[in-house]
Amino acid sequence: MLLGSCALLFLFVVSCGPNSDTGKDTTNANVESGADQFFSVKINNVLWEAFPSKEFKTYTVSYKTLSRQFSIFAEAADGSRMDLSFHAVDKLVPGNYPSTKNDNGILSGVFYYPEAKSSDKEMASITSDVPVQENAVQITKMDKSDKTAYIIEGTFSPVLYALYETNPNRTSKLTEGKFRIIYHPDAMNPAF
Repeated sequence: MLLGSCALLFLFVVSCGPNSDTGKDTTNANVESGADQFFSVKINNVLWEAFPSKEFKTYTVSYKTLSRQFSIFAEAADGSRMDLSFHAVDKLVPGNYPSTKNDNGILSGVFYYPEAKSSDKEMASITSDVPVQENAVQITKMDKSDKTAYIIEGTFSPVLYALYETNPNRTSKLTEGKFRIIYHPDAMNPAF
């Protein structure tokens, strides 16, 4: 009996090992590996660039069905962060998205946090509230042909306004902003 249990355990471990077939489609290896993702922008003509997480090989993205809010969270090597957040009235499609509040009061736009994680000085800048910028984010391409990994591309070049008085840069001009990210629908981030 013990020998039979050990044999079953061995078969289970071997069949679930790193070389086993997990049922994942390998035809989209480029999508799965996170290859060709990018997120960059010039802030007052200085390049700011973030890279996919080394651990997860993708950017942090989310979609909330109730507010139809889509968000991309990017972090640079120095710890500074930029978030693009926008919502759709009906459904998320290629087009222009303003910096504003949606019907639920959730802010949309570009949010920049230049302070490194160890900084105690609030330097955040945002696009919303002053004034509404109609084309804060533009979705230029949305490829949903792979239902497990949507490829979303876009651009952004709004003006940022200081959120706190401690920020000496009252305005910052973003230019040449571009991104290509992969969104993986799951239980927490549903398909759209």
